[in-house]
Amino acid sequence: MLSCIKLPAFWLLLNACLHASPWAAFASNCTSEDQQQALVDMYNAWGGPKWRNTEGWLDTTMECMDSGLVLPAYCCWHGIRCCLSSTCSERDRPDIDRCGCEPGLVWDIDLDSNNLEGNFSSLDHSAFACALFGLRISSNKLSGPIGQDFTLHRALGYAELQSNNLQGTLPKGIGEVFSLWLFDLSANLLGGTVPSDMCGPDTKLFFLSIEDNNFSGDLDLAACTKIGYFRGKGNNFSTVFTEAIASLPMLRGVYLDENTLAGIIPEQLFLGFLPQLEELGLYQNKLSGPLPVMKLYSMKYVSLADNRIYGPIPQSWSRAAQPGIFVALETNYLSCCGTNPLSAEELILTKDVLRIDKVYQGVNYSAPLLPPFLELSDELEPVRVYPRQSFRASGFRCPKLRLAGQNEIEPAPGNPADSLQWFLDPSYYMFEKCECEEGLQLVNLTKPGRLPYFECQAPGFGASGESKSWEESHPWAVVIIVVVGCVLFITLLLSLYLWKGTEVVQKLNNLKKRMQGLPTSGPFTAVVTDIQGWTGLCAQYPELSWKVISIHNSILRKARWNNFGSTHETEGDSFTMVFYDAKDAVAFCLQAQQMLGLQQWPSPKEENGDDDHSTPLTSPYAASVSELLSKKSRSNQSFSLLHPLSSSKDRMKRQSMIQEAPTPIDIRVRMGLATGFLCAGETLHGHPTIELAKEVSDAATGGQILMEDSTFDAVKDNLGELGTVDAQGMHLDRLRMRRVFNWPGCFLCRFISPATANSEDAVVLDMGTYTKAGTPDQVPKQAQPPHGTHTNASMIGRPSRSFLPLSKLSPAGLARKPARPHELHLYQVLSAAGAERAKAWGSTLRLKDALPLKDSLSKGYFDAPGTLAAPLGMSKRPADASLPLVTTVFATVEHARVLSSREMRQVERGLLASARTCLDQVQGDGYLCRTFGNLKLMLCFSKPEAALAWSCGMQECMMLRSWPRNALKEPFREMHDQHGNLIFRGPRLKIGICEGRPDSIQPDHLGRADYHGDCVNSAARFMEGSAQGGMIVLEQELAVKAAEAWASMRSSSSNEQATETTLQKSRSCSALQPAHSSYGQLHHQMQQRHASEDGTPRKTSSLQENSSPPPQENVCPSPASAALTSPTDEDKLKAPASSKESPCSEPLYLLQPPQPLPVPTCTPEPVLREGSGSGNQHNLGSIHVLWLGSFHFKGISHTKSMVHILQDKLASRAAKFTPKSLNPIMATLMSQQQPKGPSKSTYLVSLPVIDAELASSPQEQGAKVTSVRFELESGQLDSGGRCMSKLSDTSGRGNLSGPQTQSQEPSQENASSPMSRGETLRHFL
Repeated sequence: MLSCIKLPAFWLLLNACLHASPWAAFASNCTSEDQQQALVDMYNAWGGPKWRNTEGWLDTTMECMDSGLVLPAYCCWHGIRCCLSSTCSERDRPDIDRCGCEPGLVWDIDLDSNNLEGNFSSLDHSAFACALFGLRISSNKLSGPIGQDFTLHRALGYAELQSNNLQGTLPKGIGEVFSLWLFDLSANLLGGTVPSDMCGPDTKLFFLSIEDNNFSGDLDLAACTKIGYFRGKGNNFSTVFTEAIASLPMLRGVYLDENTLAGIIPEQLFLGFLPQLEELGLYQNKLSGPLPVMKLYSMKYVSLADNRIYGPIPQSWSRAAQPGIFVALETNYLSCCGTNPLSAEELILTKDVLRIDKVYQGVNYSAPLLPPFLELSDELEPVRVYPRQSFRASGFRCPKLRLAGQNEIEPAPGNPADSLQWFLDPSYYMFEKCECEEGLQLVNLTKPGRLPYFECQAPGFGASGESKSWEESHPWAVVIIVVVGCVLFITLLLSLYLWKGTEVVQKLNNLKKRMQGLPTSGPFTAVVTDIQGWTGLCAQYPELSWKVISIHNSILRKARWNNFGSTHETEGDSFTMVFYDAKDAVAFCLQAQQMLGLQQWPSPKEENGDDDHSTPLTSPYAASVSELLSKKSRSNQSFSLLHPLSSSKDRMKRQSMIQEAPTPIDIRVRMGLATGFLCAGETLHGHPTIELAKEVSDAATGGQILMEDSTFDAVKDNLGELGTVDAQGMHLDRLRMRRVFNWPGCFLCRFISPATANSEDAVVLDMGTYTKAGTPDQVPKQAQPPHGTHTNASMIGRPSRSFLPLSKLSPAGLARKPARPHELHLYQVLSAAGAERAKAWGSTLRLKDALPLKDSLSKGYFDAPGTLAAPLGMSKRPADASLPLVTTVFATVEHARVLSSREMRQVERGLLASARTCLDQVQGDGYLCRTFGNLKLMLCFSKPEAALAWSCGMQECMMLRSWPRNALKEPFREMHDQHGNLIFRGPRLKIGICEGRPDSIQPDHLGRADYHGDCVNSAARFMEGSAQGGMIVLEQELAVKAAEAWASMRSSSSNEQATETTLQKSRSCSALQPAHSSYGQLHHQMQQRHASEDGTPRKTSSLQENSSPPPQENVCPSPASAALTSPTDEDKLKAPASSKESPCSEPLYLLQPPQPLPVPTCTPEPVLREGSGSGNQHNLGSIHVLWLGSFHFKGISHTKSMVHILQDKLASRAAKFTPKSLNPIMATLMSQQQPKGPSKSTYLVSLPVIDAELASSPQEQGAKVTSVRFELESGQLDSGGRCMSKLSDTSGRGNLSGPQTQSQEPSQENASSPMSRGETLRHFL
């Protein structure tokens, strides 16, 4: 509509008003300094950093040129335009040429759709009141009131504030803004009434839009004499048209659709008082009465649809019957021939839509169907269907309207201006020439003496003149009744199924298993039980052995009968039982252990003649579980589990005997389970599964239940059923009750949390994977099912496997891995009520031959940090304050999605192998919690320094792996720095580290320790939001804490003296270099970059002062001398004052290694090893802590100060990193400026030695052979263990080439069997 108001006369009028004296009076009140400050305040108040376009903002030093004029810097900020000339010529247009104001003052603010967010009233209008001509800030998120300061503007020409969230009412005195000619407030939340002084005496307001707001009351625009267009759609105006409408001769368009206007249409709208009125929109109101007489020839758009207008169309409306004029009169009560209509008041008060034959009481068939200027054409079109219609329009096809007597005129194709755009309901002309669509028939429903009425219905739907039935009138009610009935029926069936549905099937299966006896073929589960210390008990109490063994046998036989097992063999106190179902075998163990725990065993005094405390041993087991569980501990009980509880008198007698009861014998039974397959023709005697069950049982402690991984695979989905097992057996009715009540709760109110719903399940703990002695060929293998045998895969005996084959990093991880019979993977199962007793055993197992743990990734549940302090099972003890601090690490491969599934499996194996290798280097401190999709790991450490050591080792170890071809291309290609040092190769890990106290530690579905809490979520957000490939990200406070922990691990004075002695001895080796070697030079250069904050060198000891000076001046002390001086805490953590003369600019913290460094001699001894036989190698190395930025992470209230860690050999990576937010949903970079302290700090620590050599493969031509190692400060060992005469170069790559390499003959010990590079790599990885 704006195009229709750009007229030459208007611009002349606007130019005249711009030169008026009021503007000049206020021109001297504005200064560029005030406007610049107002713009800066507006930027800060309206969320400037989040704007879509902030080009130039807050840059006050930039040079701004416009039309040859030098303007203030803010004139070149995005959306800001300034005045260019103080005068306007006759040919200038103020809205374009920016004239008539002081040059340099803000002339226009255009920030449309720029994501502004804030309070609109925070804008300083007084700073722009004298020269601001345009204000366009539409389509943003501004809120608050407009404010009274808005009336200060004296030069404002247009203000576009639509599509925001402005609230409140319009300010009083807004008409004082006399220069305002366009005011758009549509699509806001403004309310109240429109003030009567909307337009002042000298108003220029031409365009006013307040549609889609909450304005109400009467609308009086009599003072707006120059208004041309008014848009008020979507409000609640009650009265608009008054006699003052005649005072608006320039009004051209009025839009008041979707209001609550009621009453009769005023005739003055069409009587010529508005000679320029062209557009009138009154759609969807409550206007009633007949159509007024039309006397306007200027109308081009009339919309009176969806009202309550009745009567025929007057002849005077022929003036609007022209091609190109839009007239919408549908969805009313208009009729050509209806007589005696209802009154306008009745129609207005009626809420429902009346049928057309109910509005008129009679009909005049002699009246013309259409006005004389209209007629029906022969072309039919579908009738449009609306919610409010006086007839049923679906299925009708009625003729189009056309001008009378112009049949020969055909409109041009695609040009609606040549056709008649009139829209009437077919009920107006009594459905003349109307037809029904195919498949429907025209049904006459006319009532006597009323207007004709027709509908299109399906054949046989109803006879003519019949009224609709209840089902026809309310079809939605029928649908609702049917749907509700089906839902109730299905709910009833489901409840019956959960309550009793599977009980019959379960009983039949149990009867079948009980009748079969010992299995002859197929899958089975073996259980071996044994009393711990039975031989010693028999030797100590031979008289009690028969009583104990009889009670023991009775309990086991009863539990075996309840769980449908069969006894294979017995040997003294040991039972070997066989079950068809692994679930029954585990249920047997759980029930038997609880029965044994509740049993009162005989005491030695009973055999000395004290028969008062003896109890029968063969009475039936009749005590209820609730009574048994309510008793005191086992040592204070004096009743037999197999004896019934009789009368209250007996109970009182038993209670009086408790104090005199002797201490019973402690009987504890260990149980082991194994699952296998019995082929046809095989016997159970000597079967590998039976032998494996015995081996598992021998590994258990008294009272413990262990099972191997095949049994775990068979029962891991039935832990809910096993959780219902108590001393009386399995109670599936409890599980059904939980399902019946929990299932609706999950959908209705979600009052039952998953943790509470699963707290009664049986608890399974992963006890680790162990390696058997001997080669895989020497270990007996389990029998496998023959080819073509169909059995349950979960029940087939599968070889032991570690936690890693269950990895879900790739779809292939779900498949079974090759058989590993030389491994033993054990799980422990407990009831929920007795799960806390597992802490007494911990991770201790009674393994024969002291089987070693497979690797550091196969640790058990209790090897995880904090698991011994966390509650298990149904314990209600709070765990927040009792849990220790742990360090959570999340690591993932960046851009892992570009790899194929096959390549991802290969990268997964290398990733897990690297994780295992680096965990071995941190002396076992670390636990792999779980693996996720897309090559992501979660680990937990007890100390943050161990987490940092593992992360640094992973960054280097990932570069030494052999990767598939595509894993060495973009974005994983090999990269070097400017000195040729390798800094990237292969998949790049991004690591996030966070320390905190977890909220809970519980075993997951695989029995692994699963951590929950803010520290876990924070570590994941650090990795996803701020870490980049090759980066280790953590909080600045945690990095300082780890540095202080390393500093506190310095050696004692005796160790320091031993280190000094060994170092002096090492200098006598001819293969070593003096203190100012290449590594020493590199360290001096590193010291120059990281001195104290004031630039002066750090204070050195007498040993440092007497040592050989470095070749350069003003350098920091060498690592060798610093390691011997044992600096104080004040020297480590406090920096001296600054000085400009020294090249050092940042502090260097020299931290002592946990053990003194050994001296490399000319004999091939290994590098520093911590722990005998562990293979852990550590050496002095430098790590750099670099400032990354302040980030705000999702779910974390305060901003985090983030740093990233780089070891010295990978320090060149820092140039490749740019602080940024990788995932805007997870993290937002708030600032890159460090609040305090240096942006880079260096620490000399003891790091793992990563020593491996990678040879270029034949497929990768031109690939560089890279050997990365950490050398000792005064010597180096090659892959064969030989002393090298030269140190690594300053690049730290460890390459020996050119004249610097001096090869030596290997010793006799290694000359016979030198280790090749491939063997070295396999030995390391």
